[in-house]
Amino acid sequence: MRTQTRNWLLAGLLGLLVACGGGGGGNSASGVEAGPPPPGGSVPPPPPTQPTPISPYAEAEVLLAAITNVTLDDNDQAVVEFQLTDGNGTAIIDLEVDNIRFVISKLQSSALGNLTGTWQSYVNRIEEAGSVGPGTEDRLQATYERNEDGFTNNGDGTYRYHYITSLTDLDQGILDQADTEGLDLSYEPDRTHRVAIQFDDAPGKANPNYDWVPATGSTTGIFSMDIAATDNCNRCHDPLAIHGGGRIEVKYCVTCHNAGSTDANSTNTVDMKVMIHKIHAGANLPSVQDGGEYAIWGFRDSKHDYSNLHYPQDIRNCVNCHVGTGTVGDRKDLVVTSQGDNWSEVASAAACGSCHDDQLGPDDHIGSKEDDSGCASCHSEGGRAGSIADSHRILTAEAGERFAAEILMITNTAPGEFPQVQYKIVDPTNDDAPYDLQNDPVWTATDSGASRLAIDLAWDTVDYTNTGNGQDEASAVSLDALQGTPNGDGSYTVESELAIPDGSLHPGIAATGSGVATVEGHPAVNFGSEEEPDVQRISFTNTHEFFSIDEADGQPNDRRDVADLEGCLTCHSQLSLHGNNRTDDLQVCVACHNPRNTDRQVREVAASPPTDGKDEESIDFKTMVHGIHAAGMRENALQVVGFRGFTTYVYDEEAVHYPGNLANCTTCHTEEGFQLPLAPGVLGTTVDTGEDHTSPVDDLVTTPITAVCSSCHDGGESASHMTSNGGNFSTTQAAIDSGEVFEDCNSCHREGSGVADAWEVHQKFLQ
Repeated sequence: MRTQTRNWLLAGLLGLLVACGGGGGGNSASGVEAGPPPPGGSVPPPPPTQPTPISPYAEAEVLLAAITNVTLDDNDQAVVEFQLTDGNGTAIIDLEVDNIRFVISKLQSSALGNLTGTWQSYVNRIEEAGSVGPGTEDRLQATYERNEDGFTNNGDGTYRYHYITSLTDLDQGILDQADTEGLDLSYEPDRTHRVAIQFDDAPGKANPNYDWVPATGSTTGIFSMDIAATDNCNRCHDPLAIHGGGRIEVKYCVTCHNAGSTDANSTNTVDMKVMIHKIHAGANLPSVQDGGEYAIWGFRDSKHDYSNLHYPQDIRNCVNCHVGTGTVGDRKDLVVTSQGDNWSEVASAAACGSCHDDQLGPDDHIGSKEDDSGCASCHSEGGRAGSIADSHRILTAEAGERFAAEILMITNTAPGEFPQVQYKIVDPTNDDAPYDLQNDPVWTATDSGASRLAIDLAWDTVDYTNTGNGQDEASAVSLDALQGTPNGDGSYTVESELAIPDGSLHPGIAATGSGVATVEGHPAVNFGSEEEPDVQRISFTNTHEFFSIDEADGQPNDRRDVADLEGCLTCHSQLSLHGNNRTDDLQVCVACHNPRNTDRQVREVAASPPTDGKDEESIDFKTMVHGIHAAGMRENALQVVGFRGFTTYVYDEEAVHYPGNLANCTTCHTEEGFQLPLAPGVLGTTVDTGEDHTSPVDDLVTTPITAVCSSCHDGGESASHMTSNGGNFSTTQAAIDSGEVFEDCNSCHREGSGVADAWEVHQKFLQ
């Protein structure tokens, strides 16, 4: 498996540092008598001493770090013992104090009960306001410490650090500032405390932490806030690596990002539960929608503006980030944490107001409350406002579970025949009872466009072109499935008015191989009443079936799977596009987003014409999706004109904030779906549809490997490399097929080439 391991195991770490063998020396184990000398009385020399393996810290790709003990000295200064190895368990003995940072915090109690609390750092600084941003008052911020005098390297991979911060003798200026902000920095020995470490200046990263109660020394059976698991963050962030990449664990982040830390320049708190909600809500924050901004001034007064950030799924999907035993449901892909259910059980002004920031004024619902003590009286099971979980239900998603499409049969699919598709839509929540597509209200709201159901036909599955589709572009043929003929058993049959091309009509190219039939569209559900309707389009999972056109054995040849839908859903939760029509089936997407299709037709009538100087842009899936996600690295933003020319989508750094590592191809692709060589028959990507828009013959295309690689690497230097190795940005498919134009990319970049295997090249950027 070509997977990049980041969740480094600490199990067995202690044992790795224990010396082999017992004490006492000698050439035999304790209690075993030595045998007689060999004949002649000579004793063989001892084997040569093997040098102790050395693992330079600066070269360590993986850091396995563990805090083994924390105590307090007589001045209430923490003394931390820890150890460090590389990924092979070899001790790292050259760590220096400049490579590490230390934090220490206490877990304060909360009036909301014993299942919640807030971290408060003992190590703080005062940030002065006024140099940038709207802030005018200095504010306290948590920070770290490191002190050369307190650092001890034992020379065997174990270390000791003695904090300069005394928990009972903090700087008076810090205490005075805390007092003005209503913060309590007093030492509370009966509370859970946390020490954590950040390692810098090595390729590998680690943030070990140690929780204990100083009054008892206990490390188990103690309360410790664990709201969100790092693994859940890393499903999108791949990995979570902030502030230069050294902070990778949520348990480390919260020690500084607590309620006692504020950005003086923006006046915004950097409390984890507030800041993270607001960042992810971004452009959808009520305050931003009202014309404001959400920004934080960070390192060296750099401004980080999240006002344009668009979260790729519904923000109400709370369990995507924090989940406990009561809310996990069937989400077996998520890590459950001990307080992961708090989002659904404990309402607070800080957490709720982070997203609902239009309710924070003195006369508003949240801002008018003195404290959080009364929230549960309404926001709970049986309360006037219902439970928090009920308030975050995504009713449209729940409604989508009541619809499922089935394709029962596809007939008459030979060249010259008119395909017939038998299908039905059923309710999985009601024993798969079929819907009456011509009478059930959810399917009859067609005048408003709220109800739609289509059968799409496309060919051929080697690489879709849909040549002969009777259209001026290369989209699939769409049939109105709401006008199908009832079969009396809950199923319907619809017949295409267009025959499978046999070459007798322009452009004279017969369809061959196999095709696909897909079901897409949306029912309409009224969430209101008859008097005050609230009709919503409902996305539901599409389906597809392949069929033979002229395969020798009559069996269809399925279209290749190169991307994994589950990878998409990790971040998107539901992939539903084009007005809730195409949902959670990549085979539906590629039927239209094929190598021949471009935005030429709608670009000609664009309400806001693109500024890229092009007459058309490919909407080939393999180039378009790369171009969208790679907005942060492209030199030129991808611009695509959408439905009927109403919208021009500019995928630049403001519009797209890909949270993962673009080099990790397996985030989206199957294990082999991105490897070279390409599957046989993959077409070049059309960049100019020529004079005859119905025919591919006069199209100008980019060779297929070059098309994919340049969708991310779109700069001049990359283009030069591609063209020097046979890639071509303006050729014909005929020239590719004949071998006149030949990309020699496979020589170096094919799987296992030993030169520059595409995966190996990308992997260098994953460390």
